[in-house]
Order: sequence, then C-alpha cells, then structure tokens
Amino acid sequence: MELATLRFVESVLSALAVGLLLLPRLLEEDGARFKKPIAAAAVLRLLFGFGLIVASARNIIPAERPLDWSTLTQFISGTVIGKAWVATQILAAIFTATTLIRLRVDNVWLDRATLGLGLAVIAVVSVTGHAVDDSLPIYTQLSFPFHTLAGLTWIGGLLGLVYWMLTGRGKPPEVAWRLAERWSLVAKGAMLVVLLSGLVLAWETVGSFPFLLATPYGRLLSLKLALLCAALLLALSLARYLTLGASKKDFDIAWYAKIGGFEAACALGLLFVAGWIATITPAAHENNVYWPLPFRVTYAGTWGLKVTPWIDPTWQWGVAGAVLALIAAAAWFAPLPQLRERRKLSTPILGVAAAVCGTVSLSVQSYPETYTDPPIPYTDASVKRGFEAFQANCIPCHGVTGEGNGPMAKALKVPPADLTAPHVATHTLGDIFHWLTYGGQSGVMPPFADAITEDERWDLINYLTVLSNSNQSRFLSPKGVIQWLVAPNFALDDPKGEIVDVEKLRGVPTLVSFARCKPEDAEFVDRVASLKAAAETVKAMGAHHVTVYFGECPADAEALTPSHPDATELTYSIINHYLDEPVVNEIPEGHFLIDRSGFVRARFRHFGTGDGNLSSLKAQIALTAKEPVVYVSPHQH
Repeated sequence: MELATLRFVESVLSALAVGLLLLPRLLEEDGARFKKPIAAAAVLRLLFGFGLIVASARNIIPAERPLDWSTLTQFISGTVIGKAWVATQILAAIFTATTLIRLRVDNVWLDRATLGLGLAVIAVVSVTGHAVDDSLPIYTQLSFPFHTLAGLTWIGGLLGLVYWMLTGRGKPPEVAWRLAERWSLVAKGAMLVVLLSGLVLAWETVGSFPFLLATPYGRLLSLKLALLCAALLLALSLARYLTLGASKKDFDIAWYAKIGGFEAACALGLLFVAGWIATITPAAHENNVYWPLPFRVTYAGTWGLKVTPWIDPTWQWGVAGAVLALIAAAAWFAPLPQLRERRKLSTPILGVAAAVCGTVSLSVQSYPETYTDPPIPYTDASVKRGFEAFQANCIPCHGVTGEGNGPMAKALKVPPADLTAPHVATHTLGDIFHWLTYGGQSGVMPPFADAITEDERWDLINYLTVLSNSNQSRFLSPKGVIQWLVAPNFALDDPKGEIVDVEKLRGVPTLVSFARCKPEDAEFVDRVASLKAAAETVKAMGAHHVTVYFGECPADAEALTPSHPDATELTYSIINHYLDEPVVNEIPEGHFLIDRSGFVRARFRHFGTGDGNLSSLKAQIALTAKEPVVYVSPHQH
C-alpha cells in the first residue's frame, strides 16, 4: 500500500503540473498565476521520486535483508526497475529546473519546452511498473506510455480546469465557456487513447473476462473501470451542458466547477487504483485464482451440448429470456399511447428480466477453483504420473480406458462419466480439480483429497486432458485438421544444450516419429524404409524431427530424442487410437505433425511405396510452415 500511495502522489503532482501548464495555452493566457503551484508540484514530485525507489526496493528485496545504502545502490544500478527510475528521475529533475526558471523568466518557448518535458515525465511513469516486463509484446510495452500519457493528461487537465474555475470567478463567462469547450476536445482525444491502449493492456495483463473477478488484479481493474464509467458519465453531463444548456453569456462557472470536481474526484480514485494495480501481479500471471460466484457463463457447457426442447432447463430459461426481450421491444415500440407512457418503466424491467433469464440459460455451477490453472506443467512426465494415479484409483468405476465401463459401473445409481467423451472439455480444469478434491457433482464419486496429494491430482488432470481428446483424435489422419489438440510437451536430449524441450521447437513444423523395430517382425524391413523416408523428407522440407525409437531402428533415421522416451510414448499412445482398434500403450509406428504453434495437425501410420503419405507429409509441412504462429495455452481444454 505504501508503494501504491507513493505512485499515486507522484502521478497526481506530475498531472497537476501538466494540467496547469496546458490550460492557459488553450486560452493563450500567460498563466502567471499558476507558475508557483506548477513549480511546487514539480519539486514535490522530484522529492517523492526518491521515496518511490526506496519503497520499490523494499517491496522486492526480502524483508529479512536490511535496506542500507549499499543495498539500495546495488538495487538501483543492478535492476531494470532501478535503471528505469534513474532515467525518469533525471527527466523529472530537468522538468523541475525549467519550472523554477519560469518563475524568473517569461518566454513562450520556455513555456512550450516545459509543457513538453511535463508530458514526457507523465509518459514515463509506467516504466517503473509492469512496462519494464520485456517478455511482453512490443505493442504492449508501447501501450503503457501512451496509456499513462493520455490518462494523466486527462486527469491533470481536469484538476487544472477545476483550479482555473475556482480561482477565475472574476473572469468573463465567455472566457470560461471557451476554455471548457477547448478542453472538452482535448479530453475526448485523451480518453480515446486511454480506451484503445487500455484494451491492449487488459488483453495482455488479464487475458480473460473471468479473471476480472477471479484475481486481485482483475477485481481492482473492475473497480478502476467502474470509476472510469462514473467519470465519463459526469463528463457527458458537462458536454451536454456545453452543447444544449449553456450560452456563452450565461455560463455557470460555479456549477461547471462543482461537476468537474466530482469528475476529478472519480479520476483521482481511478488513479490511486491504477497505482495499486501497478504494484501487484497481473491477472494473466496469477496463480492465486479465486472465483467468487456460484455459477459461470459458458456456451460450450450449455447450448453447445445437445439441449432437449421443453424439458431441458437451459432451453426453458433461454426461451423465457427471448420472449421477455421481445415483449420489452414491443412495449417500447408499441403505437398505443397508454403503453408508450409506461415504457420508460416497463421496458427496463422487462429488459433486465430477459438478461437474467439469458444469463441463467448460459450458466453452470462453478467453484472457487473453477478458473485455477494447473501449477504442474503439461508434460509427458506429468501425464505418465497421472496415468499411474488413474490406474490406482479410477479403474473400478471409469474403466481401464476411461470410458465409464469399469467393473463397478453397473452397480452405481449414477453411471460414471465417459472421460473420453467431448463433454469433458466443457468443464474447466479447475472444476475437475474440485471434484477430485471434494467429490463429484452427483455425490457418487468420493473425494480423493486424502488418497492422492494435490500435485498428484493435477498430474491426473493433465492425463485427463489428453484422455478427453482421445475420442476425437481417432479421426486424425494424413489430412491436416484444424488447430484443437495441444501437443504435450516433453524434454529433449540435445548434446549442445540449446533445445531443452519440444516447445523450444515452435516456429517451425515438427514431426514426432515413434517406432518399435524388431528384426524378427514381418514388417521390419518396411518399417526401416518408412523411418528413413520420413527422416529424409523432414530434412528436405526444413522441418524439425524428433524420434522415439525402441529396438533396432536405423541410426541414420534418428534425430532429436526425448529424455524420457517411455513417458513420451505413453502420452502419445493415448491419442494414437484408431477406429475399431483395441487401445494399446505402445506405438509400433506412428508419426505426428506438430505445427508452428504447437498443435498436433496430422498423423501418419506408415510411409509406404505408393500410399501417398510422403506426398501428404510434404504438403502438410509446406502448409503449416506458412501459417502464422498463435499463442497456445499449455492447458487449453
């Protein structure tokens, strides 16, 4: 909180100085009565900057380590935040010097230079916050200074406008009206930049609408948006006053200053929340996710499933919402005078009722863990551990293959779920973790919190993530499919130590080949030829090649190899099912094409003479090599 308060005070002082510099220029006034307040704000901002670096260091350096001069110096010179602070403080010092010079010197070019320096000072406020994260895309990093520049210019202008109105009551109303009109144009431009850059930043730092409620960062951002909406509503009333209610001669300076003061108060609250947000973990990087509502809205888990008309509650609530929406529209547009008199009351009530019914129609039960991401990486080693946990705990009900056909299934009052069915993907991984921990929705599945550890439950979920794709993966073929199946990651043995796992290969298509080569098998010669053909083709096409070979497979066909081949083979065997064939945990031969983004796109059983598979492989590699790279969530489900 101390760090957030310091950021807030520093930002307010910078914004106020810029606002008092900007407004006189809109009227071509000399602004002499604002020179001392501007200089005072600049000096205080510079002094508070020293407190900010101390608070930042204390927020990062462990509490048990004393923050002496040596430690602080090391923090400033050895961290990105420290170096960014030095640059901003130097800029603030130059700005402060020009504001002090203005007390003695009257010069229009000095005034312009001081305003430019002030704008630069508020633009770089963000570089001591999340903007220093160099892992963010370049357009996001650029959005931070634009966002703070526009936002603080708006806030500073508001503060300056209120200050001008309160101290300028002796001014003619026409002058105040002209200032308000010109400031309104500046504010509109600033808010447009704030909204556009804010969308970019929210996309990167929050990532999803649920995280607006499920994380501390998201909840603060929601509060910030609420304050912004309040400020915009007040700004709208001021704009309407200028365009509809006020003339230049009758301009009410006191009323305008009062409403502007309320808007400025909302803006200051918004600014404090923004400073607080800059000191905590962004929602997209948050592990402490707590969903506060007993429901969540999902199309895939409601209308995305088969809905039975008249019987299914989803259908009933949806139809009720549609009917109420139609009645609301009819009430608003009805030509009958007696209805039109009541439409201002009836239409909003019916509209809210329609929205509630529609929300209920799209809602399913949720839990505190619903939007929690697995802390265990989605890797072959985790999938193998999850497979072992499944074999030890879940087979009696769900069966060996997870299809709900275990030996105890028929004796249960509610049949066990088919974990390979498409409906599994409509639940979040957090939902599944809750059921594993506290028991299933039906009350039949017992809790496993005491039987398996939390990490083992997440391993089991990683296994179920692959298993739930196994039904659809039966249709994988040499013909490429859309991007839906995320390739499980696994570690690689690279003699150079440069490529540590399959994810490092993204950006170029990758063929993962599996084979078991036994000279006594009748298919041995054909299999060897197939593996060599795959290796030559991949090399010629400029793609990556990973091989998981067992037995006496040809050495010249081998490429990058996994660190744990057994776990890798087991993981991919789950999705290596073919229609009308028994499930096995070994892959005699199989080849999976992973695109540049990390999705499994095609599968080849064998490369034989005349079967056309080599031509299909070349075509798919060429196609996926041209596709853009998209971000893949490791737990996309």
